[in-house]
Amino acid sequence: MDKSLTQIVLLMFRKFILKTKGVTIHHHTAFSNIVFKGKATIEPYCRLIGLPTITIGKNFYMNSGCHLLGEIVIGDDVMIGPKTVIWGRDHGIGKGRLVREQEHSVAPIEIGDDVWIAANVTILKGVKIGKGAVVGAGAVVVKDVPDYAIVVGNPAKVVKYRE
Repeated sequence: MDKSLTQIVLLMFRKFILKTKGVTIHHHTAFSNIVFKGKATIEPYCRLIGLPTITIGKNFYMNSGCHLLGEIVIGDDVMIGPKTVIWGRDHGIGKGRLVREQEHSVAPIEIGDDVWIAANVTILKGVKIGKGAVVGAGAVVVKDVPDYAIVVGNPAKVVKYRE
């Protein structure tokens, strides 16, 4: 069997097995090293690459065009809006060496239960988003978000708390 045909068949089989467990991964989505703890829906055109692993809790929803990379732990009942990037690494930026030749700097990302991350959000390495938090559209999250906080902007700042 042709290598690409083998890959397509294996992907279809993996998606079928996940579907029996309540996980729906729509077309044009790449994923590897993902652990699903319950039901999940991932819309088209997403990339989820666990380095080493992305762990996703129960009742997860991810809209289209999202990109997750790194060591990421996502709690239960989390919703992620379209075109969100959650990126657990970046390039070194030391002087005297080309940026493209520098080692990656990595740190895990944690997202608590009952979190809503709106559209076009960027979450950078090492961030912890607390339980019940809301991250507004277009926010760039560079530091930890407290439980039940609502954050917006670039860089994301707390504007109020959920009541």
